[in-house]
Amino acid sequence: MSALKTGNPLFRPWAVLAGGILGLAALVWAARIVGRIDLHPNSVRFHPMIAPDSQYEPTMAEMRAFVRARCRPDQILVIVGGNSILLGVGQPADRVWSGKLQELLGDRYAVVNLAFRGSCPTDGGALVAESLRDEFPRQIYLANVAPLQAFDTIGIEAYRFILFDAYYKGLLVDWPPRTGDIRDYLADPPHRAARRERDLAARADAWLRFRDFWNWWSATKFFTFATPYQPDIKLAYKPRASFRDQETDYDTLPFEQRFSPANVAADTVIARANSSAGYTRSATGDWELNRNHYDNFLRLATRMFPDPLKPRTLILVGRNSPFYTERFEPELRERDELAIRETILAWEKIGCAAMDFGPGFAVADFGDRTHLTTSGGVKLAAATAPHIRALADKLGYLAP
Repeated sequence: MSALKTGNPLFRPWAVLAGGILGLAALVWAARIVGRIDLHPNSVRFHPMIAPDSQYEPTMAEMRAFVRARCRPDQILVIVGGNSILLGVGQPADRVWSGKLQELLGDRYAVVNLAFRGSCPTDGGALVAESLRDEFPRQIYLANVAPLQAFDTIGIEAYRFILFDAYYKGLLVDWPPRTGDIRDYLADPPHRAARRERDLAARADAWLRFRDFWNWWSATKFFTFATPYQPDIKLAYKPRASFRDQETDYDTLPFEQRFSPANVAADTVIARANSSAGYTRSATGDWELNRNHYDNFLRLATRMFPDPLKPRTLILVGRNSPFYTERFEPELRERDELAIRETILAWEKIGCAAMDFGPGFAVADFGDRTHLTTSGGVKLAAATAPHIRALADKLGYLAP
């Protein structure tokens, strides 16, 4: 009070305002600096403790720094997107399939795993690849789908924060289907208020970069709130970069646990329906493509990736474990094979490369219905590497 009475200039409104502006400017400057730092130098992927699984949301700047730390300008960048299959669930970090892919491709390539649990091909990894299209012009993007499966341009709700982060920071190409989908998403009446809040936060962050600063603090200093994911409350506030990748090792889990009667019963239903929506029986008993389903799939697939990026995209079409498919009637296996072939042809028709992964895999290569063991990851890497080399050659990346 005495300072105010004596007219101390430090307590005058203009001084307080100026101090606030300078402090904010300093934080914004600091956020832009820390946004260029690789916050996870000891990680080979975004494991659950540095992913939305545990309420940690990687920013675009953070993931771009992750890529830059692992790819030299003279290398061909291979970004792995997609879901938990390509993340390598069931494979420890030192035996994850993308590491084996790196070994097979050699030093001319840099493989960076940006897959997330439950994400789709247009989520985080795709957006990071797109944002680095000029910085790393020699790049290939990988993602996985099931037969006759495609997604919206704006991806899965759980990972949409990455889309808005990239979109409002001007990191993406102009792709009218995606712009229209974002507009429709924000205007949806039942969710308009919550989505507008997300929209405004992303717009503000494009200027203030508060999420980059918060993630730097959370990864390196102190996580600011507890989440149910941590096994011990004492660990809840530890910096996230201090946690190791502790992915379950399927090779150490008993077969009877992974393929328990309950799991088998549920997954058998899913596996039998794998391609059911895409086909009907003809009068002669042959499988006939369901045109409505196929046309909708093709419409979505055509819109998923911007046209300029399709030639550098490789789609991996997945299979179910032979533990299930070998028990099917021959006609069901025939239907699945048709669906895989039709899916590959469709992706090639719209300008992407595509491949079938899984033929010749054994029961031991799967940890469950879809995820791979270490041996399955080795086979996936061996199957994918030639397609990457062929695509790199087609794109002119291998020219001396």
